Amino acid sequence: MLIANGNRVSLRRAGPVDRARAYAWLVESDLAPRSFGPPLYPERPPPTPEFFDKRYPLHYFDGTRPFDGRMLMVRAGNEDVGCIAHHAVDLYRDVVALELWLAEAGRSSRGYGSEAITLACEWLQDNFGVNRFLLRPSRRNVRALRAMRRAGFRETDLPHDEVLETLALDAPAYIDELLLFRTLPLPPAMLEREAGHTYVFVDSEFTNLMEPRLISFGAVATDATSFYCELNDWPRELCSDFVRRSVLPLLDGDAVPHAMAAKSLLRWIAAKAVKGPTVVVSDSGFDRWALADLLGREDLPAGAQWLRLPVAYETLDEIAAELGLRRHYALDDARALCHAALSR
Repeated sequence: MLIANGNRVSLRRAGPVDRARAYAWLVESDLAPRSFGPPLYPERPPPTPEFFDKRYPLHYFDGTRPFDGRMLMVRAGNEDVGCIAHHAVDLYRDVVALELWLAEAGRSSRGYGSEAITLACEWLQDNFGVNRFLLRPSRRNVRALRAMRRAGFRETDLPHDEVLETLALDAPAYIDELLLFRTLPLPPAMLEREAGHTYVFVDSEFTNLMEPRLISFGAVATDATSFYCELNDWPRELCSDFVRRSVLPLLDGDAVPHAMAAKSLLRWIAAKAVKGPTVVVSDSGFDRWALADLLGREDLPAGAQWLRLPVAYETLDEIAAELGLRRHYALDDARALCHAALSR
């Protein structure tokens, strides 16, 4: 199934059957010397199958951990012509690193790469809530640099080592690595309601921002129903001081196993989506992560889609105080988001 369409190419999610082909394109094609090995890149030998499997684990191809990395296939016409890998989506630092390689030299110089990267950035923002994207090419790969700049990527003017440390990036693959960024504007903070649609406003609480574990999930819908659950599989020792102080005291204490909560939420959303288009709305990509983590799947039920509505944190504070809601209790925060979206 295609997930994004452009004028020249489209994108689809890779499956396990694509894994061997993606590796072959990377190391065996006539484009491989532009990225690996002497004479141009003596510091970067072609990856072994073992290295490839470690860098692109199975979840890149089966979608079981979508926020931890995913492989996408680039299609032109009716055939696959390359790959785009997005690595772990870092919502805390608002950045995700991308890699692109084409199947053969005959596919280059046609605008496929730049359009594919553009589509991937837009799809990742729409589906994961991340706004900043990173490419890490060698200065020697002049053709790749041209394609990346056509896709809107620009070199940072900050010191290279400082950026690596700030964003907690891996060591460079090239001795002359460039850090190229593209930042997309935030989506609108106003909800444009459509007739016949059910809107579900959601919020989540989790242990910490850097390595979150889901604690609770709340949702309220425009059909006057609501959903709330607390999970029993998060380690208390991972909670930040803020969570210990502001979130844990508000919990009901009726925690349930992850699988039970997932089954209940999936059934609750699916029942709405069967009746008509359903839009799941949150103010943050963290809540989209929470949906994927709780449901254990990449996609919402058929007929449902996610929408990010970046309402200001201070606005939700004011609404919670005005309505007497418990701020940082997931169900009440979902109510505050609902009020913010529907009262403007």
